[in-house]
Amino acid sequence: FDDPTEETLNLAKAADVVIHPFEEILEKGRAYNKEHPSAFEEEIAKGNWDDTAAIIFTSGTTGVPKGVTLSHGNFLTQLIEVTDRIKLYPGENALAILPVWHVYMREVEYVILSQGCAMTYSKPIGKILLEDMLKTNPVILPGVPRVFEAVMEGIDRKMRRTGGITLKLYNFFVRAAILHSRMHRKMFRQNFMPRQEITPLYWIAFLIPWILLLPVKALGDAIIFKKIRAMLGKNFRAGIAGGGAYPKNVDEYFWALGIKIVEGYGLTETAPIVSVRHISRPVFGCIGRPLYGINARIVDMEGNDVGKGRKGVLQIKGGTVMKGYYNRPELTAKAIDSDGWLDTGDLAIIGMGGELKILGRVKDTIVLRGGENVEPLPLEVKLEESVYIQTAVVVGQDQRNLGALILPNQEELEIWAKQNNVAFSSFEELLKKEETYKFLDSIVREIISSKNGFRAFERIPRFALLSKPFEVGRELSAKQELMRYKICEIYAKELKSVFKE
Repeated sequence: FDDPTEETLNLAKAADVVIHPFEEILEKGRAYNKEHPSAFEEEIAKGNWDDTAAIIFTSGTTGVPKGVTLSHGNFLTQLIEVTDRIKLYPGENALAILPVWHVYMREVEYVILSQGCAMTYSKPIGKILLEDMLKTNPVILPGVPRVFEAVMEGIDRKMRRTGGITLKLYNFFVRAAILHSRMHRKMFRQNFMPRQEITPLYWIAFLIPWILLLPVKALGDAIIFKKIRAMLGKNFRAGIAGGGAYPKNVDEYFWALGIKIVEGYGLTETAPIVSVRHISRPVFGCIGRPLYGINARIVDMEGNDVGKGRKGVLQIKGGTVMKGYYNRPELTAKAIDSDGWLDTGDLAIIGMGGELKILGRVKDTIVLRGGENVEPLPLEVKLEESVYIQTAVVVGQDQRNLGALILPNQEELEIWAKQNNVAFSSFEELLKKEETYKFLDSIVREIISSKNGFRAFERIPRFALLSKPFEVGRELSAKQELMRYKICEIYAKELKSVFKE
């Protein structure tokens, strides 16, 4: 540590704060250990596997926070196998850029420290991150998917600025490498398989083009990809993407460049790791198999196990599942059944090799690509306070930002149109008018703003307008509740326009 500056010392003195040099603290610790040689072990012996280690309130939520009660055992159970999937060696270094209070970063710290490795803390800012990677030469980099997406975009941006023949070569070799990697994964069974496939057929179809592309990929590696990998430091082994879905295009890009990024999955309620791809044997397009001691199953809406190859709700059981929600027994009972199965609220499928693939969410919480959690209901309720908005559905799972589907109040909107000389022959035509969108956009921006207590990542930059009210059995349940995953399926085309890059 650097010595405090004179300015810092003066500020501390003025605030009546005592500053202790780090070396002084270390010396006091050494002296105490010498006088009490067994104190550390005695203190550890007082704790039990099932004792509460932490109460972590769900990060970034906009509804009422839920305190997830986690035991020492919840955290330590994962270390039995995750240290094999993310294998490190004593003395190696990892780069940390996630908030230390986040459950993902906390468990990553345990994974790193339990293997006798060091950590360097940096910032998730492109320039700073890359500089620190060259300085510290980390072997792994845990981060949210947006970090790796930003690295990819940064490389693309740098190439576009360079332009000329360099840009053309870069684009050519990246496309060739991605194509070769796709064929390679099919031929060597490295893709997630929701159902059984006949691999020899791919060998017949791909063998010749796969061979022809080998020297092209090798040349691209020699003149371009090798330099890109060097930007990550000389010891880099893998990135670990968690806290949100890892975009397929980013996954393909790094795979083709020979940079391993393994996707993991978990929840605060599972402390948090459920599964992660194996660094040595990664399977593309999935989150890997559940860790040792963790059971996973897929159930339908009635709670029946549907087995492999069929979509349903992912449930988890095992030593990582939380003790419960702090002082919220009714919520705990709703989340964990009498047999100990935790309902994740995620739609998933189990492949033929036992790997998990997340398809979407059943539960309401939206997780943005940057890892921010958003409860959509408070935003929807606030939007529907406007006389011009009849129904609002906030969406954005695995996206950079939120979006919305909005059903305007037909009567009020038509009155507004007539008052403002906006011509229309039908409600559908009115919704297509640029003036209508701009008017509703101004309302949305006015409502979802900092003055109403909303944060920057909760803003809704784009939305789609709907003309027909929701119906029971289609968008609504028998209880008149929004069936969000159904809505996302029905209005997939509209949502594609909302999140168009």
